[in-house]
Amino acid sequence: MNIQEYSVALSTSLERNKNASAVAREVGVHQSTSSRFLKELNLKDQDFVPLLRSIFGKKKLKLVIDDGTVSRRYSQEVEGASSMVDQSTKSFTTGCKIVFAGLTDGKYFLPIAIEQWIAEFIAGEGYLTITQLAERLILRMLELGILIEYFVMDGLYFSKEFIQFLYSKKLKFVMKAKTTTSVIYQGEKMQLQDCPDLRLNSNQNQKKIVAEWNGQLWYFIAVRRSGKRGEKIIYLIANFKTKARVYAQIYDSRWNIEKFIRTGKQSLGLKNCLSTEAKIYLNHVKCVLFAYCLLQILMKKFKLDCIEDAIRKAQAIKNKYGFFQTVDRISLLEAHA
Repeated sequence: MNIQEYSVALSTSLERNKNASAVAREVGVHQSTSSRFLKELNLKDQDFVPLLRSIFGKKKLKLVIDDGTVSRRYSQEVEGASSMVDQSTKSFTTGCKIVFAGLTDGKYFLPIAIEQWIAEFIAGEGYLTITQLAERLILRMLELGILIEYFVMDGLYFSKEFIQFLYSKKLKFVMKAKTTTSVIYQGEKMQLQDCPDLRLNSNQNQKKIVAEWNGQLWYFIAVRRSGKRGEKIIYLIANFKTKARVYAQIYDSRWNIEKFIRTGKQSLGLKNCLSTEAKIYLNHVKCVLFAYCLLQILMKKFKLDCIEDAIRKAQAIKNKYGFFQTVDRISLLEAHA
């Protein structure tokens, strides 16, 4: 078994729980084969570079970072698991928190790297915060030689230390700021939510100012958002000059990673690995990343509108040609995308 076969099986399998056993049944091998594959897999960041080249060519990209919780509610012996809040359900669960990094041009999104967050009482002296893991991911991505124009994160990563890290590396970023962030604007100290020059009129969707925070000048942007619970105003921080609407457009690229995490959980087995061994379930997660990348190639080749259409396309190819010919066809698309 190889990475293409395991990843394609995650896409074509119709089973509800897409774990190593389901993959083995889809490929037509014994479960021990897929389990041994996960135990021996050594998938590196560099292995995703051909996929990046195929999809994006030489485009300048946005690096998006976010985290997700893989619930393991009924397992007490999973390495690295602990009690945490699952943001998707807003409830406590026993699970594993994974920080994802992916690249996008605004249309296609390729998740290519992960770091696992481990609670301090488990990690001990080796404990790393979410933002420290994000720093590690960024340094790993920079080593790949990919042209990254902007770095995009949500409010979880809004901290003095992390923003100073980005600034010291001369990386252009857009990040969600807290509404209660205190800044010095026109000689007065105030919270972003109280700044009169960030108040939006009914015909305004974005507005920006330059204000001092943490001893330096930054761009702060108010952005109007509409959602299921009505309108709200969010605030962004950035370290480069552009139009207010462009900051909002850059930040909107975060939706791509949220969509990946949702689809990964619902359709590609992101939450289904049953192994209690960290190396094995993290390798399963990496295969989900690889599967999502292959599906992006299907989206581009067949001009599909969404990732769900790509999954259905992979399943249709498998029904017509069989599993192994499907792997060959997708691998051929990968080489000539």
